Amino acid sequence: MIGITFIGSGSKGNAALLELANRYYLLDAGLSCKRIKDFLDQRHLDFSDLSGVFITHEHDDHIKGLRVLLSRAGELPLYCTRGTMCALNARGLEVPNHVEIVYGRRHELEGCSFLPFKVPHDATEPAGLRFESSNKIMALATDLGHVTPEVLENMKDADLVCVESNYDEDMLRTSSYPAWLKRRIRSPMGHLPNEGVRGILSRMNKVPEVLVLMHISQESNTPALAVDALETFFSNSGARFRTAHLSVTSQDQPGERLMIGSVLPENLKKTLLDKHERIDQPFLKVAC
Repeated sequence: MIGITFIGSGSKGNAALLELANRYYLLDAGLSCKRIKDFLDQRHLDFSDLSGVFITHEHDDHIKGLRVLLSRAGELPLYCTRGTMCALNARGLEVPNHVEIVYGRRHELEGCSFLPFKVPHDATEPAGLRFESSNKIMALATDLGHVTPEVLENMKDADLVCVESNYDEDMLRTSSYPAWLKRRIRSPMGHLPNEGVRGILSRMNKVPEVLVLMHISQESNTPALAVDALETFFSNSGARFRTAHLSVTSQDQPGERLMIGSVLPENLKKTLLDKHERIDQPFLKVAC
């Protein structure tokens, strides 16, 4: 069984709870430690229930709560690349239990394996992650300026796909961001626009059971625009993608619990319409 619940995801901070073969891990700690703790409390969990933390890269919106989290969680294993670890050390973060992960090298967890892969972003050594358990695959790629062959290779056969849909070009152009920041966001080492998600979906070998659009900018995007950017693709794909369950993350509220490898809970039968009523998605239905 593999699953993910986004505690919050966007330009202001990112963190999620991973469920990997009945063990819990954090994916990034870019929200306050208090907010992460409050979420765990709601799930009747504590820091002691966590088996580790995965850090994709060292930017503030992915590590904001990490220092306090590590001080409260003892020697919790922290999984990240050597480059990310060096960047954390340079910022004065002491990590007592670093587990180095390497691009292209499979790492084993109890009941699950994962494979880090390179993503194009202006961090020291950022990583996407591919998890496998019981013949089910979850692949995550956040903060990437463009879709590379390596990203495609690791996502094309995933059952649960989490991918950045960061900005809408028109909104970015008219946003209050300074010119240098707009250039950074648009660059090949920046962030993925809404249309970039289609480059992954169009090359997948199978229909994913669940598709998650994450890291949506509050300044230069909306959930409705992120979904609208896929409407033409889904419509033109005919029946091919009609069974995908689509979820869009929120910056301020936890998302739904998304699971593969087991029967989906009844509450997953409520689509994105429950949270974003303005979005019309006649081309989607939930895969159970």
